[in-house]
Amino acid sequence: MLQNKPKVGIFGITGCMGCQLSFLYQENILEIINKIDLVSFPQIEEKFILKNYDMVFLEGTVADKRDLEFVKKLREKTKILVALGSCATDGNVPCIKNFMNREEVEGAVYKTTDHLNPIEPVPVDKHVKVDYYIRGCPADEAEIVQFIKDILSGKEFKVYEKSVCHNCNLQENSCLLEEGKDCLGPITFGNCSVMCPHYGFTCIGCRGPYTDANFEKFFKILHVHGFKQDYIDKIINKFAGIRYKELIEKGRGGTLQTAQCPPIRGD
Repeated sequence: MLQNKPKVGIFGITGCMGCQLSFLYQENILEIINKIDLVSFPQIEEKFILKNYDMVFLEGTVADKRDLEFVKKLREKTKILVALGSCATDGNVPCIKNFMNREEVEGAVYKTTDHLNPIEPVPVDKHVKVDYYIRGCPADEAEIVQFIKDILSGKEFKVYEKSVCHNCNLQENSCLLEEGKDCLGPITFGNCSVMCPHYGFTCIGCRGPYTDANFEKFFKILHVHGFKQDYIDKIINKFAGIRYKELIEKGRGGTLQTAQCPPIRGD
């Protein structure tokens, strides 16, 4: 259990900074801040204070040498490192670069690239130990609050062990896969509001790959519905291409429950 008012830092590396804003958008932000000693939050005040922390929330992907140096220093100075949002947990958009021509990508963004010190963009835990993961793009506000409450009270923050489809079933949403749409719900970690499927939009996988999913069978379902492999690659690479690649190569995954996934037509 952390001290009564733990020293906390909220930092970002390569990313859009949207997950840090999730803190500021909290309705009970003052209640949260009053329970911690918020030492450094550069999004509010442009000061990177590198000192010893009880807990650090880190947003962003490790994409260049400056990111890497900063992440290693933070890890040395904090007891608990929390990967905040999809960039930190799974790599997100910056990691799409790993599946493209690096020179072409950099040339499309910058007139000259001599000033860059890029490294292969990867999630934070590829370089340092991560203690907790708060998923989503942006990170879910309710999950942030629950995490802080659990940690401050000495409880263990429990990782949600079910897919988005489970949440959809609880809300009695119709299955978008059965409608022939490319919904990633069966292979994506749940515990979100499932706002996208609830309003008829497909799950785009922003919470990262659900590690107990049967990817081979899921991809077969998409093939039956007419989706080509190059298109499937694009949609899974958007938020977590590296994670999917690792899990698929390792042959990870159980069998999707029939209640969570429509039967494959033509089997």
